[in-house]
Amino acid sequence: MTIEAIISSVKEVYQALDEHLGLIASKTGLKCPKNCSACCDKKDIEASPIEFYPLAAFLYQSNLVDEYIKRLDENEGNGYCIFYSPDASLCGKGACEQYEYRGLICRLFGYGYRMNREMLPDLVTCKTMKENLPAAVAKAKLIGTKMPDEMPIFSNYYMQLYSIEPDLAIKRYPVNKAIRMAIENLYFHFLEGRE
Repeated sequence: MTIEAIISSVKEVYQALDEHLGLIASKTGLKCPKNCSACCDKKDIEASPIEFYPLAAFLYQSNLVDEYIKRLDENEGNGYCIFYSPDASLCGKGACEQYEYRGLICRLFGYGYRMNREMLPDLVTCKTMKENLPAAVAKAKLIGTKMPDEMPIFSNYYMQLYSIEPDLAIKRYPVNKAIRMAIENLYFHFLEGRE
């Protein structure tokens, strides 16, 4: 599969997921509290390189790669995603500097489901939503048990990425390493445009 086809396929998965999550949010009332970025304020987020292929392409096409490689170098060992900016959330812009190009884990958390021991969807959400939207969380859990085939299941979406390019999706890394790997993997593809 070509680089363009991989990027396009990942974008298609994300578009379908965003629509799916929008339906879940409208059915349940789940929504992130305004200016909340608690899910980003973690040092142990892991992702696969394929999740950031659209982001890496955008950085190359926007001539921002050098800036973000420098940030990756400067923040090595920090643990926080280089796109996490808690100050931005205070301005009402959200905490992700590249929200449109965020990874799969960033899209699913709070609204996605994992399969429990009884093979029923179990909502994976945050403490903030549980505390601020208990009725919506309860409704989302109930809908998950009543309509399991309609829920956005983590493993289903990860399998979609795996089916695009298994080697890029199978292993998860700390988020900044996954971002770096995506950028490095696309280097030769975008090299001509940089010279």
